[in-house]
Amino acid sequence: MATLSDGGVGVIDFDDCGTGSFLLDIATVLSSVYRAAGGEPEAYAAFADAYLAGYSRLRPLPKGFNDLVEAYVLLRDTIILNFVTAAVPANAAVTEWGPRRIAGILASMAEHLEGQPYPGTIRWQGAHPQ
Repeated sequence: MATLSDGGVGVIDFDDCGTGSFLLDIATVLSSVYRAAGGEPEAYAAFADAYLAGYSRLRPLPKGFNDLVEAYVLLRDTIILNFVTAAVPANAAVTEWGPRRIAGILASMAEHLEGQPYPGTIRWQGAHPQ
């Protein structure tokens, strides 16, 4: 996957987007980019800020967005758990990365239950509806 720093072009995989809450679509993008930024919180924060600013110009984010986003990022990972556990028996590619992804999600959920913010949660400082 190309990164912004090398001038490459990235591709958005829309197969996770659906007809449910648009906040889940936002959480899907944030979660994926958080993992791709791996250990570069400033890069993730810059992306998230630009993404949310652009998104909110087209569709206003709901009042209380910062209070909602963590639950949707958690929901996104719950969907990944379901996907991996269903796909592993029939998909060799998922068998290679799936168990590590499950372990990472479960570790993040355990830390969250101990009071840590869930990975990928962002407190956006941009404009919100009043």
